[in-house]
Amino acid sequence: MQKDSIIKKIVLSLVIPVAIYVFFTVLCCTTGHTGFGTGTDLQTILFTSVYSGLIALAMSINLSSGRFDFSIGATLVLAIILGGNIAKEHDLNGIAMLAITVLIAAVIGCISGLVYVLLGLPPMVVSLGMAMIYEAIGFMYNRAKGVKLIGSSSLLIFSKLPTVIVIMLIVLVILIILYDFTKFGFNRSALISGQKIAVDMGINEKKNAVICYAIAGALLGIAGCVYISKYGTVTPETGLSSSSYFMTAFLPMFIGGAIAKYSSYPVAVYIGAFTQALITSGLSAMGAGSSLMTIINGAVVLIFLIYTSNSYKIIELQMFRQKLNKAKQMQNNEG
Repeated sequence: MQKDSIIKKIVLSLVIPVAIYVFFTVLCCTTGHTGFGTGTDLQTILFTSVYSGLIALAMSINLSSGRFDFSIGATLVLAIILGGNIAKEHDLNGIAMLAITVLIAAVIGCISGLVYVLLGLPPMVVSLGMAMIYEAIGFMYNRAKGVKLIGSSSLLIFSKLPTVIVIMLIVLVILIILYDFTKFGFNRSALISGQKIAVDMGINEKKNAVICYAIAGALLGIAGCVYISKYGTVTPETGLSSSSYFMTAFLPMFIGGAIAKYSSYPVAVYIGAFTQALITSGLSAMGAGSSLMTIINGAVVLIFLIYTSNSYKIIELQMFRQKLNKAKQMQNNEG
């Protein structure tokens, strides 16, 4: 019975990406478009899923507690500008760059968390201010040149297969342990379920928030290394333009929220990111322009928002039907 339950959860967790893959495969075959989900396109799907998945995981760790962090893009950009330039100047390898960038990003995230808990202002207000500060620092550093690692093959190793998948697997294992098997994860879940009750129980909400910001920062540091390994350069952002970096994180979070009941939440978010990568790749294979792809992705997000906002009605309807069936059975038995 337990084995059947596990298999059922796996099937329900994967039904959305499998359905999307089958849909675009059939559509591309019938319309004469080739290349979807194979060769270089598959590599692009996997890269995109890891990159957007890391950002979605970083955003979700705070957003699930009601803290919208607008500084996510600025944190990613600043961390990789600092970490990449340090690695380049000291002739370090890719692993060292990853370690330095993750440490810098975690510190940046920790600073954002400390500012939030010390000022006591709404997280949106604080994160907007921190985003502008981080953008300014990134612009001032290295004379606004950002970081260019094109040609530094020893540093650009995190977008290739199977490295990028190994990185994601390690991240998922660490997050599953943190969320499901540590005191931090227990406290975080309690705060999400009911903050006042959790605080009354003695859980330190401020400490938990700072840790969440630090973990989010570390995830963004990894995402920054994956990104620059693909494109070779990152330029500083100004005028809050760094917000474009987390626009791809919403759909993975919504899909992850919908299927989290069947899987661990970090895995569910990555499945959401993989689904989004399949949709983007499928639309690209069909020749859809960037504007149409943005519209379709927005429509999919809206559909998931409608579903998640009204999912309780479906549960209520199922419960009502069960009660109605039981009542009919009792009447038939009495008759």
